[in-house]
Amino acid sequence: MANDNHLFSVTCYNVTMLNNKYYNEFFELGQQKINFSFFELCLPDDDPVYTLKKVMEELDFSGLLANCSDKGRTGYNPIMMYAVVTYANMRGIRAVDRIVELCERDLAFIWLTKGQKPKRDAFYEFKNKRLTADVLDELNYQFLRRLQK
Repeated sequence: MANDNHLFSVTCYNVTMLNNKYYNEFFELGQQKINFSFFELCLPDDDPVYTLKKVMEELDFSGLLANCSDKGRTGYNPIMMYAVVTYANMRGIRAVDRIVELCERDLAFIWLTKGQKPKRDAFYEFKNKRLTADVLDELNYQFLRRLQK
């Protein structure tokens, strides 16, 4: 039992790798890829979705990512889900069904989700299990502070 300390480092390593994967995937860090996303060509250059993503690059998502597990099926990227919910709120949209519809039809939402189409169950699970009130308050506080700069 005294020599079981090495087990903790493995667990922390897996969680860290999972968190880095989500972060790198959403902000497209690391390996450069050729992305033929034609819907991006139709978005105006001054669309608020670009500002949203730029500001989000500076946020600390450790609280949100701590609620994610590397067990079971891989779900939607929690950073992407937070971005979608935040962008919907910026546009005055609160209804989950409306957000789901916009993820399928609105170019800015399609750009944020990279073409993925999360359904209402995914949003409810995200809001109820991953995006706790404390995590939401912390992320919104960071977001507003970055916008002020």
